Amino acid sequence: MSNFTNENNAWSKRYTLTVKSKPEPIWQAFVDTDNWKRWNPGVKSITIEGPFRTGTWFTMALPQGEVVRSQLTDVSEGKYFIDETWVDDTLVKVEHRIEASGADQSTVIYAISTQGPQANAFGEGVSADFPEVMEGLAKYLAETGSV
Repeated sequence: MSNFTNENNAWSKRYTLTVKSKPEPIWQAFVDTDNWKRWNPGVKSITIEGPFRTGTWFTMALPQGEVVRSQLTDVSEGKYFIDETWVDDTLVKVEHRIEASGADQSTVIYAISTQGPQANAFGEGVSADFPEVMEGLAKYLAETGSV
């Protein structure tokens, strides 16, 4: 693994969605990794190697058969978590943030940044389904009555 400082090898994008839910049920959906596959079509299964906190590793099996190992690098309970994944020599960092935006509404923010020789390609590829994933989360919350 390498550290990259060349600004030409960095990429980032941010997605937001307002959800009819208080922050707490959204956070519960985030920490309930066994059920990510119910609302995230990009996850076939996930195995977390400990509690949902900073430093814990997890492995995701993707629908296409790939397996990705990531680490929770920053977890602020009820507010956000950041995970990091190395794909070859490119670092992919994703922040999942919840902000209360009304009496019974929250804004869900997915912010991705990549750094390395494949920053643009991996950034675009990894985040391509983020709008669908966020809509899936909103639908999951509504269906389970977790609003």
